Amino acid sequence: MKSAIKNPQSAIRPRASLGFTLVEAVVALAILSIGIFVIVEATARCLAVIRVSRNYQTARAVLDQGESEFPLQPTNAVSDNVVQGEELAPGYTFSRELEEVDGEAKLYIVKTRVTWSESGQASAEEVVSYLYFPNEE
Repeated sequence: MKSAIKNPQSAIRPRASLGFTLVEAVVALAILSIGIFVIVEATARCLAVIRVSRNYQTARAVLDQGESEFPLQPTNAVSDNVVQGEELAPGYTFSRELEEVDGEAKLYIVKTRVTWSESGQASAEEVVSYLYFPNEE
């Protein structure tokens, strides 16, 4: 009597060895670890960008507040419009300076600046514009 073996490999290997090998499990774990590392790194960078954006948004708000509290006045004295380091928000300082433009009478460069420090690193947001004082004598 002849017995028919349909799959010769199944006759050699026992049924219990149909799971994952150790090498396959280690490779899968390595791929998973790399994926998790990439996700954590991307999240950390996103949080840093959000922090920087928040700082610049606060600086713009302080700049607007400083412009409303210390508006430029076309008075006879240019020094009335200079603002020296007013802290308008915790950690944010507003200042304004005026410089004469060389060769132009009654024309000034206005530098309005907000400075702050985070983690020991100083940062600033600055707006530069021109101002004409017709009343200056």
